[in-house]
Amino acid sequence: MTEQTGAQLVVNALHNEGVRTLFGIPGVDTLGVYNALLDQPDIRAINVRHEQSAVFMADGFFRSSGQIGVALTSGGPGALNTMGAMACAHNDSSAVLQVVNENPAHVRRKGLGYFHDLSDQLAMFRPVTDFVAQPTLASEIAPAINQAMGALRNRRPRPALVEIAGEAFVQTSESSALTPVPLERLQPISAQVEAAAELIRNAQRPVIWSGGGVIASAATSELLELADRLGAPVLTSQAGKGSFPVDHPLHVGNWSNERPVRELLERSDLVIAVGTRFSYFPTGGWSLRLPENLVQIDLDPAEIGRNYRAVTSIVADAQPALRQLIDRLGTIESASRADEVADVHSRIAAALGTPSPEIEMLDQIRAALPADARVFNDPTTIAFWARSYWRALEPRTWFVPSGMGTLGFALPAAIGSKFAVPDSPSVAVIGDAGVMFTIQDLMTAVEHHIPVVVLVFNDRGYGVERRHMDHLYGRQNGVELLPPDFVALAKSFGAHGIRVDDLDTAGAAIDEALNRNAPVLIEIPNRFGHPGYGSWVDWDNV
Repeated sequence: MTEQTGAQLVVNALHNEGVRTLFGIPGVDTLGVYNALLDQPDIRAINVRHEQSAVFMADGFFRSSGQIGVALTSGGPGALNTMGAMACAHNDSSAVLQVVNENPAHVRRKGLGYFHDLSDQLAMFRPVTDFVAQPTLASEIAPAINQAMGALRNRRPRPALVEIAGEAFVQTSESSALTPVPLERLQPISAQVEAAAELIRNAQRPVIWSGGGVIASAATSELLELADRLGAPVLTSQAGKGSFPVDHPLHVGNWSNERPVRELLERSDLVIAVGTRFSYFPTGGWSLRLPENLVQIDLDPAEIGRNYRAVTSIVADAQPALRQLIDRLGTIESASRADEVADVHSRIAAALGTPSPEIEMLDQIRAALPADARVFNDPTTIAFWARSYWRALEPRTWFVPSGMGTLGFALPAAIGSKFAVPDSPSVAVIGDAGVMFTIQDLMTAVEHHIPVVVLVFNDRGYGVERRHMDHLYGRQNGVELLPPDFVALAKSFGAHGIRVDDLDTAGAAIDEALNRNAPVLIEIPNRFGHPGYGSWVDWDNV
């Protein structure tokens, strides 16, 4: 073993854990790490233009690939700049490791007026992390990173923070390669599986609710097998889009606020919920009524029964839980409810009638993109239409900051995705207001030749809040914005800019952007309406 500085130990520990890409901004206290990165060419350090984008990119890196995303930022204001992005990753169960520095011991948390001084930096991160470590010695750095990465692999995927004391970067310690903690799926308890199987055997009209945990666990084939065996309709949350084939006759999708789906649930006698927490939007603010019998499968025991009472549960990773449940059920004869699902879709389609401009736009985007395209959405107006209507053809292709609703997420997350899955197109769907939160990192895409496609839906303001103002007060204030010339702005960054003046040509613009193999911003002027948060249809008058 050789003596290394703490900064070298950071780099070597990350490399030992398999990290080959990290996102960040160098700060005065982390310059030693960037110096050490010069001696480790296997790790690509992507310099971003704002610290929140470093975490958003790490988040997109994970969501699109399942590989842990890593951000490296400085302490003080640099750390504070990441809080919104860390909260977004925490709320949406995304595995991100942030490495950050804290001040040296002689000035740390003493209120002396030292540079970047905070009274308790780590405490601010506790609500948005599920693992924290605070190495104050160089010898503690590698174990801290090793433990953080192990936690990220084997717990519910949520952010981890390693906060390194300033003096630890310059101290020396003997280096030792620690064995990475392997992925160990949380296995189900046999009695829980049997109790769930017994409830399912006695059900006549089961339905399945699939969430993001199915995708995170790579349990889509098991979910399909269970649905086919039970003949059960499959509803999905937003995070669960892509967990079940959209062309399967049992696929209901994310239409749970529409009356035909609610009636389907009322006719059901059992819900099998897998990797979902029954959050606000798909339950219509928890107004949705579920059957009395609920089997809930989740990696996180805290989610069991949080929003709806579970009769029985399996606390385990979704893949082994479903596998053992299927095996325990054995041969089971259940009538398929595919005809009911077909009727649900037929009634919704008839009620919606002629496609709206918003739906026609989504059809154009879907037709222009291959099945494996990664689509990252901000909470912009068109995304609220897409939450039910969008057809996610594969797992890990549809992403929304559904928990925090964080503006600015889509652009940097889409860039991060391209580093993780370079052969799949990466698209950001974002509004003219939201894009300005992180537009500076279009420069990151240009600098690193990342061919991301940014669809800026320009309605000259906060379109979602405009709808709220109209709905709540009948008048507007603070929701209109003067946008820049987005095409000229894109060109000033060195990207290509396209303005779509005819909405019918949006698909052709996307085709052009994909063929350029370079960063492209497409501005789509519009005045789309917001569909609201509940049902799209006035079912009493259909």
